[in-house]
Amino acid sequence: MDTFKQIGFSVGDTVKLLWLHRSSEIEINPKELHDTYEDLFPGRNVAYDYVARIAKKLENEGYLSMSQVQHKKYYSITASGKEHLRNYESLYYNKFIEMLKVIERIYFYLTKDGQKPEPPEYPLHQEFRSYFAKLISVKDMTRFMIFNLGMNRTEFYAAEVNEQLNELFGWSPSNGYLYEITREMEAEGTIKGRWKEPEKRTVRLIQVTDAGEVFAKQVSANLREQVINVRKYIKSFVVFFE
Repeated sequence: MDTFKQIGFSVGDTVKLLWLHRSSEIEINPKELHDTYEDLFPGRNVAYDYVARIAKKLENEGYLSMSQVQHKKYYSITASGKEHLRNYESLYYNKFIEMLKVIERIYFYLTKDGQKPEPPEYPLHQEFRSYFAKLISVKDMTRFMIFNLGMNRTEFYAAEVNEQLNELFGWSPSNGYLYEITREMEAEGTIKGRWKEPEKRTVRLIQVTDAGEVFAKQVSANLREQVINVRKYIKSFVVFFE
């Protein structure tokens, strides 16, 4: 899964940002930059020639300046490059930091690995929610919490699913999507529902079925794999700015 590409951040954007960031600290040549990229993003290989071409492009655009030492090209950032870097930071950094907070809470809840994160002080900002939905399957998150509640409760209200997600992670799907998922799960037979007051049909009670208990293991495993991968890449990105 190419996490950055999913949210409109391509390999080229990643290399470009790394050039700007590293060249703002030291003069650096393409070989060193290529090695740094591979250290930060193992498994996301990129050709050395591609790294060198990005540097040349940034030089032509006025964001990097080049000097030559013993036939090696070294690049440093220009004033225009520093401004361009600040624009990148303002565009992406807060977005990734806020999403990482939510992902870290989900990761700890699923794995119990590391130090327990601080509980959410506020829900994920509305402007970040569409990006979050491209990183983590909203359906799997919702189904996971439905099954999680069902393991400990005979019945529960549908609204409690979002309450739990917000309380634990600082994120939940829209109410409309929640009810869409519950209808789908009822049709699949993984949950069954009933109206608390059939004549009013306003409050829906949910119960996880035997089939749901079996399916819950697959949902949990899928979600765990997603969260581990996404967390790794988001943390790698945040390293740029720390």
